[in-house]
Amino acid sequence: MFVVPVAGRIVPDPERGGDLAAEGRNVPRTPYWLRAVTAGDVKETKPAADKSTAKGKAE
Repeated sequence: MFVVPVAGRIVPDPERGGDLAAEGRNVPRTPYWLRAVTAGDVKETKPAADKSTAKGKAE
């Protein structure tokens, strides 16, 4: 699942140490992250599209 911290929140990232980056990341669907979603600390979303892999590139 891909999660991003809610604006104004600093969310610890136990797998990597430190805090979850504002850009978010794919995390395992564990009780920790599910609880963070339920508590409103993070939001489950889709990752931002990578511009280099987007279809329809200008030539």
